[in-house]
Amino acid sequence: MADLDYFKSVNDKYGHDVGDLVLKQTATILSKSVRKSDLVVRFGGEEFLILLVDIRPGEAEKIAEKLRARIEAHQFKINGEFIRKTISIGVAEFPVDGKAIWEVIKYADVALYKAKELGRNKVVRFKPEFWTEEEY
Repeated sequence: MADLDYFKSVNDKYGHDVGDLVLKQTATILSKSVRKSDLVVRFGGEEFLILLVDIRPGEAEKIAEKLRARIEAHQFKINGEFIRKTISIGVAEFPVDGKAIWEVIKYADVALYKAKELGRNKVVRFKPEFWTEEEY
């Protein structure tokens, strides 16, 4: 699960049309950075769900770091000027972290919020101690 850091500031400063351009460019970068068999989906406001199909255990974290670095390095062209954004990413693996796909998506989201809590522009791998709730 990935979320653009401080995205609201883009909408506030430049307007929602520019925010939409940043989201589209982000989606393009993410999609071009994974295989055709993988899936990149906008998942709410400025969040993206990236489903990596049939990869080795531990590989998702490396791919997430590659995605994070590409967004950080990208210059978003906005009305003749360039801005930079960063992205925070939470990683969880199926079936290592959970027995149901919806559970693993929730855990990736929990790891994403841990990345934000730790300062943003980070990749954080889910750990069981991040989830202390009884229910989803």
